[in-house]
Amino acid sequence: MAGFLNQFRRKVVSSVWKDQTIPPPAKDIDDKIALGVLLWVVAEADEKFLPQEEEKIKEVLLSYAKISAEDLSLILASIKAAADESIDLHQFTSEVSHDLVYAQRVTIVEHLFRIACVDKELDDKELDLIRQISGLFHLSHRDFIDAKIKAKKEFGLKTVE
Repeated sequence: MAGFLNQFRRKVVSSVWKDQTIPPPAKDIDDKIALGVLLWVVAEADEKFLPQEEEKIKEVLLSYAKISAEDLSLILASIKAAADESIDLHQFTSEVSHDLVYAQRVTIVEHLFRIACVDKELDDKELDLIRQISGLFHLSHRDFIDAKIKAKKEFGLKTVE
């Protein structure tokens, strides 16, 4: 998996930071890699990858990850290719979370819930996958629930917990 992450980092760096002579440290891009790949994996979890899910992924990548509009199609293609490789979630999250602070991991899980809720339904497969990722990120149960409630409220879904 380390080879996969390094390869993906090179794609992201060569696209997003192509004008810099010194690439950013891994800790500055691993949250974007984790976010992009995990967003895509969650969007596919319920076996109904909808156009609004892809649009939400684009929105998140443009706003949170600060990926430019001109680089977005390359990054999306890279993310999709990575997600198609059937990543080992345990190994992937362990590898990318190494340099992520707790708050970054919470933010990623919040975005995962946004992708899952964009179709106005939180599918059990999506919920189970996000729960698994949250556990692998070592988030507290309270932060997991808060992220779920926050996203459900944003999309007008019932928040009975």
